[in-house]
Amino acid sequence: MTSVVYGDFNCPFSYLASLRIDALVRDGLDIEFRAVEHAVDVPVVGRRLDDDGRAALAAEMREVRDLLAPGEGFCETVPQTVPNTHAAISGYAEAFGMGVAHEVRRLLFDAYWSGGLDIGSPEVLRSLLASAIKNGASPSFTLREAGYAVSTNRGPITVGAYRRINAWREGWRGLGTETIPVVVDGDDAHIGIDVLTWLAKQLDARASAPHAAA
Repeated sequence: MTSVVYGDFNCPFSYLASLRIDALVRDGLDIEFRAVEHAVDVPVVGRRLDDDGRAALAAEMREVRDLLAPGEGFCETVPQTVPNTHAAISGYAEAFGMGVAHEVRRLLFDAYWSGGLDIGSPEVLRSLLASAIKNGASPSFTLREAGYAVSTNRGPITVGAYRRINAWREGWRGLGTETIPVVVDGDDAHIGIDVLTWLAKQLDARASAPHAAA
């Protein structure tokens, strides 16, 4: 059964979740990341952080670093802005349907948290994601040949991706929470920091499994 993690690209807790998902995927676990826009009040052009905003984000980042296991790393620099992630989620939804979701998820998180890029900009995303999108499978010429996964108005290119975004949002809201990240594992759901604990336990379990020691 596939475990599902809901998160957003401008959330530091979701970023650590993404890093742990990568480790689990490399070890063969079937786990799926679904992107949802949790901070809908962020302006389309993003929000430049004032001193209080940077201090609040820095505190969240310290909280994330306190959760790191041996061998894990996390970014140190506090971003200057918080992006509106509508465009990033649009590009990710296209990548999901093309079979390159994991690669694009990594690109989006790293671009913002490590690279300081504006992942709310369609122009930035078209450059950032082009190679990965071209390597995906899609009947759309815009996606397959141009590598454009985001429209100029920050939406997805295909109807399928638009429906996927709506389904993800409805699935997340149907859990009765506005918090991210969230993981759904069978009949169980874990919210917030509990998601990171759950992911860490999966990593520990796989590390101690017989195949890992062989």
